[in-house]
Amino acid sequence: MERPEGPGGGLGPPHPPPEPPQDPPPLCRELWGSREAARYREGPRGGLQRLVPPGACSHSCLRRAAAQVLLPQGYPESVSPDYLQYQCWDALQALCSTLMGALATRAVLQAVGVGDSAATVTGATLTWVLRDGVGMVTRITFAWLQGSRLDCEAKQWRLAADVLNDAALVLELLAPAWPRAGPALLTLAAAAKCIVGVAGGATRAALAVHQARRDNMADVAAKDSSQETLVNGAGLLLALLLLPLLEGRPWVTWGVVTLLLGTHLGANLGALGALRLPTLNRPRLRLALGGALRGGARQGGVRQPQPTGEGGVAVVVVPGPDDVNPREPLLPGFSTRLTLHLGAPLHRLVHSEAEFKKALECGTEDYIIVLRPSQGWVGVGLRRGAPPDTPLRACAQALLLEELLGPDLPPGAPMGAALRPLQQRLRRCPPGTVPWGVVAESSRLWRTLGPTFLRGLAAAGWETQRHLLAPDEWQLDWAGPGGGAPGDEPCPSPNNRLRPSPD
Repeated sequence: MERPEGPGGGLGPPHPPPEPPQDPPPLCRELWGSREAARYREGPRGGLQRLVPPGACSHSCLRRAAAQVLLPQGYPESVSPDYLQYQCWDALQALCSTLMGALATRAVLQAVGVGDSAATVTGATLTWVLRDGVGMVTRITFAWLQGSRLDCEAKQWRLAADVLNDAALVLELLAPAWPRAGPALLTLAAAAKCIVGVAGGATRAALAVHQARRDNMADVAAKDSSQETLVNGAGLLLALLLLPLLEGRPWVTWGVVTLLLGTHLGANLGALGALRLPTLNRPRLRLALGGALRGGARQGGVRQPQPTGEGGVAVVVVPGPDDVNPREPLLPGFSTRLTLHLGAPLHRLVHSEAEFKKALECGTEDYIIVLRPSQGWVGVGLRRGAPPDTPLRACAQALLLEELLGPDLPPGAPMGAALRPLQQRLRRCPPGTVPWGVVAESSRLWRTLGPTFLRGLAAAGWETQRHLLAPDEWQLDWAGPGGGAPGDEPCPSPNNRLRPSPD
């Protein structure tokens, strides 16, 4: 059968298939958070007809109900982007902790005499009262010594709390094997668990502040408690199956405990590694400054021009939270070269009137810095009434001095030309002396470099209006914008160059 020819004598192009009729746009769309749940259009009799799009069927209703019970309202927009990954790791570590806790509970009951005909009720009661008494004292003492640092080092103390919790469980498991040392082991375990309670609760609240993005910290904390309760319930059910299997099998019990300990610590490291905290504490500020000065930013960095102090401009990449957080040390005190006292009293900073005048000359209008390299110490005195960003600026300058005490700046360092001479002078500083010339030159550089660096931090995603640098409560109030030391060698002003000095 021949096909009809076109007007040109050849075969005409095939006709395109007719387009399917398109549905009229809906009157309204219904969304749950950011997900579409239903559409509405006009019904046949003037009413509203509800249409459920594909993928929003009955199982989505169950999922939505579970989300309402376990997740903060408005998830995922109402929480930080790292929320889900952190909570998954946190649930795994909570499950392991519940299972180990069930094994430890059996060991504690054995240690206090349950099942032992020779044990007395009075002896068991005294052991229990001793545990509780030591725990109370430990809780108060720890909150006094470390309470102010729990906000600033939430990651570090979160990990420390879980390590102490594991140590306490191991002590409880060991208690039945040494009846004479059992009360002492149980007392130590109780003290460790009290520290865990204070540190764990405080850091959990600090992380809830980070995760809540709609002023919904209470909702985030409540749903976190619901998740933990659900996980603990699942752990108790597993413990009911596990305990009879381990009865009378000590080697198998310790094998299971070792497996749970390893999983628990690994899950904690995974949870902390998932966090991307945008607030600056000392470790994160140290890494951000070091990355900017040494050119070590890998991702999330923002290019920021910095004056070199010699008429030129260097481009500095300021690392962002995604670059710094994975490299933050999880053990306090690591990667530090100096002990930094931010907000130090005057008697800790200087020891004479001449030193005080020198500190005023070599400092700034808002704070003074005293560096003692041979003692591994740098102190910052904050002036009363200084602007709110003074602790951040002062801490960054102190960390700049600490960075100069480290390895040589690489050849391609953005500020290398201006900072290498200071680094060499610091190394020639005689032991026991304060390198006032280096402090003064760093203050001169920081007057121009500091504000640009802070703008780079804000552009890279850091919160510069709120920080976790933990300044001490001491403030200084001195007369005039700066001191004057008659007869002393003057330190440079912003318009003067440094004179040669022995340091």
